[in-house]
Amino acid sequence: MDAVRVADITSQQMHLDFAVNELATAHRVATEAGASRLRPTGDIHPESQTGSRVHASPAGHPFCLRST
Repeated sequence: MDAVRVADITSQQMHLDFAVNELATAHRVATEAGASRLRPTGDIHPESQTGSRVHASPAGHPFCLRST
């Protein structure tokens, strides 16, 4: 059986969800660290500001900030 090199394997990513108390603050911290928002609107309840915000790390790995 041939050995499989890591470079031969298709890239895989894990999606992470982070529970946060304040979405606006967590979003600011994430974007200041280089994250970008993947879904610009429609993911936050307009009155309660609850829900989640979908981002990507500078390397392109997706993650969500979810209000608690």
